[in-house]
Amino acid sequence: MSRDHLFRCASCGVRFKSACRPSRCPDCGGKTFVHESGPPLRKRAKGCSGSCSGCSGCSH
Repeated sequence: MSRDHLFRCASCGVRFKSACRPSRCPDCGGKTFVHESGPPLRKRAKGCSGSCSGCSGCSH
């Protein structure tokens, strides 16, 4: 199973793969990204059902 993530730069729109969260866009140097595919970047809180009502902040 691939652990790569696909990100899109919010500034210039370029898409690129990375094994971890990038710090800057390789094309324009922007710092804001959209995570388009890949495993979740954060772990869910214990007991997270996917419903955000009463969520303790798992950021799924």
